[in-house]
Amino acid sequence: MIKWRNNNPVYDSIADRYGIPRRKLRRVFDRALPRLEAGEVSMRDFLVEALGQFGKGLRRGDSPDELWTEPFARLARKRAGTVRLVKSLRKEGHRVYVFTNTSLPHARFLRRAGWEALFDGILTSCELGSCKPSPTSFRRALEKIQAAPSEVVFIDDKEENVRGAKEAGIVRAWRFTSVAALRRDIASLAP
Repeated sequence: MIKWRNNNPVYDSIADRYGIPRRKLRRVFDRALPRLEAGEVSMRDFLVEALGQFGKGLRRGDSPDELWTEPFARLARKRAGTVRLVKSLRKEGHRVYVFTNTSLPHARFLRRAGWEALFDGILTSCELGSCKPSPTSFRRALEKIQAAPSEVVFIDDKEENVRGAKEAGIVRAWRFTSVAALRRDIASLAP
C-alpha cells in the first residue's frame, strides 16, 4: 500500500541531528522497534533510551513525535495501483482495512494525512498492543473488525506475516508480489 522500504530515513535523520554514527543507531533502533510498535513504550521513552546509549539526551525543543514522523511524512507515498484496487474493492462492497506494524506517531500521521478515508479503518500494532506476525495481533485485529478468520482475506508483502495470519486461522492469507497478481488472486474468489 505504501512506498516505504524501511525506517532508515527516519533513523538516519535522527542520527545526523544527534551526531551518532548511522549504522550504530540503526542497530539500536531496530532492536528496540518491536516494543515501540507494540505500544509498550512511548515515543519519548524510546528515543531517550536509544540516545542514552550514546551518552546523548533529547535536545530541548525537539519533539519526539516530529523527529520520528518528519522523514516518514516527507517520503512515504501511496502506491497508485494498490489505491485503485482498494477503491474498486470498496465500490464492489468489500470492507478493506490496513493492518500495519507502526508507531503511534506514524499512525497519527496517516490519519491526519487522510489515508483512513481510503479504507474502512486502519488497524495498527501500537494500538492493538501486538505486532504481526504474532497470531495474537491477528486475533485482536479480527475482534476489532468483528470478523471471523474465514471471512477475511489477508495480504502482506512479508511472508512471515502471511504465516502468522494462517496460524491465527486466516486460511486466505497471501503474499503481495504485484497488483496484477493480487487482482488475479481476488478474481479467483468470485463464485
